[in-house]
Amino acid sequence: MIAAVLNLASRCIRPSWVTGPIFDKELRVSSRRKRNYVLRFVYLAMLTIFVVLVWLSVTRIYGYSSAAFRVSRMAEAGKSIITTIIWFQSYTTQLLAVIMLSNAISDEIYHKTLGVLMTTPINSFQIVMGKLFSKLWQLMILLAISIPLLAIVRVFGGVPWEFVISSICINLTAVIFAGSVSIYFSIRNRRSYAVILKVLFVGGVLYAFLPWLFMMLLNELFSEETLIPIFLHTNPFAAFVFNTFSMMTPFMGRAMLYFSWPLHCGIMLTASALVLGLTVKTVRKVALRQATGEAGLFVKRRQRRA
Repeated sequence: MIAAVLNLASRCIRPSWVTGPIFDKELRVSSRRKRNYVLRFVYLAMLTIFVVLVWLSVTRIYGYSSAAFRVSRMAEAGKSIITTIIWFQSYTTQLLAVIMLSNAISDEIYHKTLGVLMTTPINSFQIVMGKLFSKLWQLMILLAISIPLLAIVRVFGGVPWEFVISSICINLTAVIFAGSVSIYFSIRNRRSYAVILKVLFVGGVLYAFLPWLFMMLLNELFSEETLIPIFLHTNPFAAFVFNTFSMMTPFMGRAMLYFSWPLHCGIMLTASALVLGLTVKTVRKVALRQATGEAGLFVKRRQRRA
């Protein structure tokens, strides 16, 4: 009895029961691809260029002032630089998540290896989670690259650690949701560009069109103090804007509207879990069809009829 309990506890502690061997296999493949190292170099180079441009613009504004005045404005310079880093990360990491996961499942279907995987102890849940977390691991490395820079710039003052931590958490949950949607569309789309366009369309509808539509329809029934917090907790870009505004003007931002970044992250993770649940269910159906010898998703109609 005790041995069974210990065995169950050890399985729960180890992450392999979630991702299976797919996670390890994808990491090994990624470590052998030069483009991942090129991606890190380009990401760090672009981030450095953005930070240097912001620094030059700030120093140019206060360049003709006294030394004491320039020192006193270092806090404002730190705010501008950290805000630039956070916003740069939010856009690039979400876009990279969509691109990197755009062919996560379609490659397995096209090469007819998805059905073979279902004949092993690996289940559809481990396939989806292994694919997702292996790509998210690469993105977390990119986020970790900028953490020392954030810590150094924060020495200038004016930027609380709460803003840095909350921004990273909001970004991570947004990346997980974008990656979940991308891996779902990759099941039925062979071409990566089709998946990317569909995810961008869904993001535009969820983050821009629907908030605008609800504001137009419900503006007469509810006040803005009621509607805007709902959008803040369901829209990562709106959360970034409000979080930045609250950091720049702490007394005014917090007093205007209610916003809880842990609640926002919880809602985004819940939405990601729903999408991933649908993805796991769909992958299982497709894999079983392929394992039983039925025509795949990417087979032309003429070949199916034949």
